[in-house]
Amino acid sequence: MQAQHSALNTQASQARAQQTSNGFFTFLSKLSGAAPNATDLNSIRINADWLCVVVSFVCLAFAVLEGMAYNNLAQAFGWGIPLFLGSLVVTRLYAGHALTMHINALLLVGMGALHVHLARGLPEYHFSFFMLLPVMLAYRDTRPLLSMGLFIVIHHIVFDMLQQAGFECYVFRGPFSGMPAVALHGFYVATEVLLLSVIAQVLRQHALAAEESGKLLAYLDKEKGINLRVRAQTDEQGRMSPMGQVFNDYADNMAFVVAAFKMLRADIRELSQIAKELGADNTQQMEDSSQASKKLRDFVQSLGNQTRMGQSTAELSKKVTEDSFDLLNELNQSLEQLQRISKQAFDSSQQIHTLHKEFQKELSPAAAQQLHTTLGTLDNLNERTNGFMARMDLLKSGLSAIENQLVSIDRATHQWVENGHGNQRQGWEVLGAMEGMQARTESAFRTLGSTVQTILRSDELMREMEKRLSRFDV
Repeated sequence: MQAQHSALNTQASQARAQQTSNGFFTFLSKLSGAAPNATDLNSIRINADWLCVVVSFVCLAFAVLEGMAYNNLAQAFGWGIPLFLGSLVVTRLYAGHALTMHINALLLVGMGALHVHLARGLPEYHFSFFMLLPVMLAYRDTRPLLSMGLFIVIHHIVFDMLQQAGFECYVFRGPFSGMPAVALHGFYVATEVLLLSVIAQVLRQHALAAEESGKLLAYLDKEKGINLRVRAQTDEQGRMSPMGQVFNDYADNMAFVVAAFKMLRADIRELSQIAKELGADNTQQMEDSSQASKKLRDFVQSLGNQTRMGQSTAELSKKVTEDSFDLLNELNQSLEQLQRISKQAFDSSQQIHTLHKEFQKELSPAAAQQLHTTLGTLDNLNERTNGFMARMDLLKSGLSAIENQLVSIDRATHQWVENGHGNQRQGWEVLGAMEGMQARTESAFRTLGSTVQTILRSDELMREMEKRLSRFDV
């Protein structure tokens, strides 16, 4: 719990420090007109110039307090105000120029010299120079550091000579003065300038990297459009910064991604068009399949009705065939009876002829006439019976032919019924197979419909990605 509490306190203090820092840089940005988080060296130099103005104002306030402490407000105002106004005017007119940073370095050295002078050379006030030197780091440049160190050494030499000559110019107090003191202070100043120059060089490299990063990231503004045609360039030594390498790799990879997406987009468009056509035909094919199944079911049912009709026809044909058999049998019996009658008539006629020959002399003319008439009647009957028997033979032949045809019809009807039953069974089997195939087809159509919907959603996603990637200029 204590560790968590201390961590929270640390985060809170860091947040307050960051808010204070941001507030100061916002104030400095309002003075300079440059962005507080600017990464280009010119804006950094402008902000540094105005930082020197703020530091000069603080030095003026400190000089006033020092003048009040040492009863020397006249020199505090007399020298401090011109130094501050000089920094303000030069920065106001020429902020960002290379000469301005040297002038500000000179004016800040003047503020440090004023602090030492007002304290009449008290050694503790020489810390003003060492306090003001790091201000030059804001330029991310070694030149103002070198010029400020040179100005400090020149100030020490000149003011020491003037102080030794009896003028009221103070730079040292006590026995340790003159050139040995100047040399010692110059050594410390040179050492600090050297260390701060190394730091300034590192800060400059960071500033250049930040400037390059800002320029490269400006090409990735999604509002203005992402320009991937540009590439980071190498410096004079042929080296490329890590940020430049990352940007070039990103640009190359994104160019490949955009090119691949364009190819994929063309394929997806063609696939979506095919999917739309398949989706349009999907419903129609399902309806056609259902209609074909219904027609096949109706056909099988019609085939069953025809088979039942064939069964009825077969039963009727069987009855007609049986009736024909009965009729033919009766006709044969009648023909046999006629044959017996014809034979009896022929026998009677022969007997009468024999009697007529035997009793021709004994018979009276009337009886002979009557016998002769009877013989004629018997002969006529015999002839008619023979004619009728001949017609009965023709009828028998016709009935035999009809009987044969009826038998053929009966056999054909039975074959038709058997074929109808077989066709009906096959029809039901085909219908069952077709219904199974229809179920599989409907499942395939549903899967196809789901695939079509997926492809169409992919097409919509590709359109959205195309809209997003349209901002990339590769």
